Amino acid sequence: LVDSESTLGTQYVDVVLDRNVIKTLDQYESREIDNQTGYILQSGNLSQADEITYNLRMWLDEEVTVDDPVFNTSLKGKIRIEAKITNYSPIDQGFNKLADAMLVNEYQSSSVEVAKQQIEAKQVPDFSKTAPIINWNENHASTTTTASATMPHPDLVNNGEDYTKNLTNENILPRIGTSYTFNSETGQYTIGNLSYVDPTTLNYKDSETKYYFCASGFSMSSTGVVSTWNNYANCTTIYELTGAVKEEKTAGDPSIKAMSYRMTAYAYTQSEQESDKSDKGLYMMEDGDSKSYYYRGSVNNNYVYFAGYYWRIIRQNSDGSIRLLYAGETPNATGNDLNMKLTDSSLGYTNMTTSSFNSERNNPGYVGYMYGNTFNSSYEETYANDNDSNIKKYLDSWYKQNIVDKGYSNYIADPGFCNDRSLSTTSDGDGVSLDYTYYGGYQRFYSLKTPSLSCPNKNNDLFTTATNSMGNKVLIYPIGLITADELMLSGYADGYLNKLAYTYSSVNYWTMSPGRFNSGILTAYEFYFDLNGFVGTYWVTDSRPGVRGVINLKADTEISSGIGTANDPYVAKVA
Repeated sequence: LVDSESTLGTQYVDVVLDRNVIKTLDQYESREIDNQTGYILQSGNLSQADEITYNLRMWLDEEVTVDDPVFNTSLKGKIRIEAKITNYSPIDQGFNKLADAMLVNEYQSSSVEVAKQQIEAKQVPDFSKTAPIINWNENHASTTTTASATMPHPDLVNNGEDYTKNLTNENILPRIGTSYTFNSETGQYTIGNLSYVDPTTLNYKDSETKYYFCASGFSMSSTGVVSTWNNYANCTTIYELTGAVKEEKTAGDPSIKAMSYRMTAYAYTQSEQESDKSDKGLYMMEDGDSKSYYYRGSVNNNYVYFAGYYWRIIRQNSDGSIRLLYAGETPNATGNDLNMKLTDSSLGYTNMTTSSFNSERNNPGYVGYMYGNTFNSSYEETYANDNDSNIKKYLDSWYKQNIVDKGYSNYIADPGFCNDRSLSTTSDGDGVSLDYTYYGGYQRFYSLKTPSLSCPNKNNDLFTTATNSMGNKVLIYPIGLITADELMLSGYADGYLNKLAYTYSSVNYWTMSPGRFNSGILTAYEFYFDLNGFVGTYWVTDSRPGVRGVINLKADTEISSGIGTANDPYVAKVA
């Protein structure tokens, strides 16, 4: 409401709510309220127990000149929030298709075309930052805990065995520092003055010196060579050490001699405080064919109930179909309940919620959702779609049990899933030899910080079924995984933590995107989501990440109720 004592003209004041289009205040719809002029900045709907936060910014328009009557004037007013009980829903407004309802519901638009214009008018997000932007507070534990590091035994250094050839007297020890910094923007700790040291030799009674530890350990490469990982300087949790003991043990696969260090410590973690929810809601991006409308940030209006499960809308594809991320059997599922549960004795699964991406890791080809001949072959042969990955077998089995066998197949669309195996322009490797190789998604996430919805090699890497007119036509069932690009769109960025975007999960889960091939340990890496709130890459043979599958509903899918919130989701209309 603009106060009657206000002397600054509203045509000179720029206003933006979240990342909507910037307009001068006088361009908003106005009405008289209590003998004052009020401007309607936003309207919307909430279900019971739902909440929403807006970020409002106002400033003097850049077009203002010395000739404009703005000097020695002021704008006085107040923000007024009006709430009333309403039974609004897109269906009540005549929008009974999910594809239409999700668009008009964003601003309660009068038509789909108006909704698209409003969404497309929003600013392009800054993909180098998280959405929402989060301010992190440093949090020190008041009670002691234990930090552990199991390293190769000193006897293994220079013992003449081929599998220990990488070991030195230094790298078999944890790295410990004497200083640290904390970045409240990224939520990351950085340890300084690092050195390789036996923690049992440190003087913990010296009150002027404190010791900090992040992480150390070792593993076996795909060729059976011991590889240490004690070079960590950046972590989401660090430990202030107060003591340490060590013991000899056997570890690894195959078992080898090891030294285990158990260190008493105080844990330094972080707690988030939201400072800016500006990146929130629906945005538009070209996907190579047409326009795709995707959700970003901590949105609470993209829930769908279909086939007995809850899903989150990732985006509306260019063909109008709706891409959904599995979200459990209850509206507010957490932990492993966010992962698809599978029982299939034929695959050896018993009530499983996790899976490795692939069964082997010693060749670049294993980044594939499917793969070909991985030895002594060309690029085309290596990335041929002849063999199913572990994750594909898991998803296919879940789809058959829960979609096909229960009669929901007719509602599923097939726009394809991109397993982008194109090579980064900065990659030294060719994707075939055992040289260090980076894939296109790695470059977009870590270097360019620009997501893409295009699939560079559709004929081979866009996974579709045989009934599709495009793609590789090799899928049995139209189910896949979210991509690293889609996680970027939802609010994730390299170097930042984010536990508020709608794609967050308190357990790890796989994506569809190849990351890199590490020539040092002959290991293929796939992008995955980490429960600490970041996106990274990990060995394709790791069996700990969960399975949050992705399906697509047809563009003409109707809804029977809902406004898209957790407590009132869009309910897909099925026979």
